[in-house]
Amino acid sequence: MNVTVASILERSYRQYAGRPAVVCGERRLSYRELGERAHRFAARLRELGLQAGDRVVLLSGNRPEFFEFEHALFCGGFVRVAPSSRLHRREISHIVADCGAKALVVESVWAQAAAQIRSELADPGHVVVLDADGEQRPEGTLSYAQLLDSRASPEEPEPPPAAGDIAALLYTSGTTGAPKGAALTHANYVAMVRNSMTQLPPCDPGDVVLHLAPLSHFSGYVSPVFFAGGAAHVVMPHCEPPEALREIERRRVTGLTVVPAIINRLLPDAEERVADTSSLRLAVYAGSAIAPDRLSRAVRALGPVFVQFYGLSETPMPLTALSQDDHAFEGEPPERLASAGRPCPFVELKVVDPDGDELPAGEVGEIVVRGDVVMAGYWGKPDETAEMIGSDGWAATGDLGRLDEEGYLYVVDRKKDMIVTGGYNVFPSEVENVISTLDAVAEVAVVGAPDERWGEALTAVVAPRPGRSVTRQEVVDVCRRNLADYKKPRTVEIVDEVPKTGSGKIMRRVVRDRYWEGLERKIGG
Repeated sequence: MNVTVASILERSYRQYAGRPAVVCGERRLSYRELGERAHRFAARLRELGLQAGDRVVLLSGNRPEFFEFEHALFCGGFVRVAPSSRLHRREISHIVADCGAKALVVESVWAQAAAQIRSELADPGHVVVLDADGEQRPEGTLSYAQLLDSRASPEEPEPPPAAGDIAALLYTSGTTGAPKGAALTHANYVAMVRNSMTQLPPCDPGDVVLHLAPLSHFSGYVSPVFFAGGAAHVVMPHCEPPEALREIERRRVTGLTVVPAIINRLLPDAEERVADTSSLRLAVYAGSAIAPDRLSRAVRALGPVFVQFYGLSETPMPLTALSQDDHAFEGEPPERLASAGRPCPFVELKVVDPDGDELPAGEVGEIVVRGDVVMAGYWGKPDETAEMIGSDGWAATGDLGRLDEEGYLYVVDRKKDMIVTGGYNVFPSEVENVISTLDAVAEVAVVGAPDERWGEALTAVVAPRPGRSVTRQEVVDVCRRNLADYKKPRTVEIVDEVPKTGSGKIMRRVVRDRYWEGLERKIGG
């Protein structure tokens, strides 16, 4: 079979041609219109010299055009690279150079930076600006609207992509903190769609899905499931909790895509019943853990509509799922609300000791998985790929967990100290490296501390050099200048000395454990 993301989308363009596909404010695109615009943009990219397999970087928040150019990449056989638009310019520059992008499609706020990044490359490619024309665009960049309207219809399409072709690069931090591109094939994406369908209520053209999570990340990963069912996709570029709940009432939304940080933000207004959310029958969430007491409050406020997915960029979700039935309870919240659910039918998952031997129920070890969701490899990094994926096909997640007697997976820690804040991954070393550029800093350890809103809040423990001083504001400012906003420490603690081993290595885990003392789970909620 040659089922691809493209073939799934093409079927929906035909089958649901007259149905609404994308809705934003007063703007509506039918499935036919969405398909036409996607094909037209794919044709324009080919006219600019791009070929199937070329990488295209998308830098955009949630807006209706995101679906247009994402679908153009899938259907045209190009490779989707959609890092968070909240990243720092230096981080984006690394990603663009690493993947060898042939084009950047950006919102106007990124236009100047994208043009500068392009000028630094040996093979500069093209910059397409979504929402700016004329003098608002830097010289040498292209207008998305003009490019899309340059011809009435596209030329004959190129041959459709094959299942084994790379569909997307998902950039994730590695052991050194440098972003690595997890290469997902069309077959990987189709496996993600299939596995999601086994865990979600059936989707049909009567469904309306409101995307509150970033389209560059979780919402984008699960959107093909809802496009396959013919649902309408509602996009809110700027969303505050009361307005999001009112949008549910106004549009009669049946499905939500969220991360725990968004659930936490929605909760007070949902409990106050600021809007009628009775149409809602699904809220699928992922990205980080959520405290069971907060989740139980959300269930009481919105109903047992929740489904939790667990997965990684390298092994896309859902590997496991906590079903709607699992979220349903009366009286005291059940222990399973602290779990990531049970393994999906098409995924092999086990917990192993350091020697790779499977552990019995209840014992904590590294979570490893095998199946057709495992990535093709890290882009241009065969050694790192071999380190993660064994010759037997088992992929090491780097997460520590345990399986109980009923098969529920409890993720209790991360093997390599990754911090997840608001659904975004942050590697401590990259933040520590920036803080260490302050001349007065002698030692620094960055850890995740429990936080009700973000799951984990970045905390920097800093020791100044003898005879020197450093302020909390200086630490925050240097991070703001060099990193994405969500990588900025929310707490800075100035100490005389950071705990170290006898050999002088900073004991980050000792620092971190002080904030988590008395808590069973060592990940955020």
